Amino acid sequence: MKIFLKSILLTLPLLCLPSTAEQWRSVTTDSQLNYEVTFQGLPIAGQFKRFSVIYSPAAKLLVKVDVGSADMSDDELNSEIANADWFDTGRFSEATFSSESLNAQSNASQDFIAAGNLNLKGVSEPVDVPFLWRQDAENPGRAIMSGQLTLQRSDFSIGIGDWSSGEQIGIDVSVSFIVHMQRQTDELTH
Repeated sequence: MKIFLKSILLTLPLLCLPSTAEQWRSVTTDSQLNYEVTFQGLPIAGQFKRFSVIYSPAAKLLVKVDVGSADMSDDELNSEIANADWFDTGRFSEATFSSESLNAQSNASQDFIAAGNLNLKGVSEPVDVPFLWRQDAENPGRAIMSGQLTLQRSDFSIGIGDWSSGEQIGIDVSVSFIVHMQRQTDELTH
């Protein structure tokens, strides 16, 4: 019994020591978060100019998007999509995706699916985000995360009222991203 207590007492300080966890953060100046919808059958593109990504391999993917940074390269369109029928940026300024699990695809060590919830315009929906992870061979502290998925804007009450039918503006929204990532080392305590 004394040996057991001694072992616990000697191990306790080790449990409180800081440890390092691998974490990656987006380099926003080099990254892109794009979307594409159809307007009367023709593609029209936009992008979010302000967003951040935090990735902890085998643990968590967290994406935060400043919805007011949506840019469709037209001031009139940008003003319209900020309104209540669309993004309602006055009430819902941020969208977040937070993974609940990260799974490697069967035969690829660089293909993953982050399953989690997307919170957009006050609505939370389950979403799977497929992505390719490529670490820079010359600089192991850098990597690129890229991928593409399709969302239905109606799931998040985007384009309501006269816009909800999908006749003029399609319901499907293609989202693509190329995110340059930088390795970080955070001190964590248990």
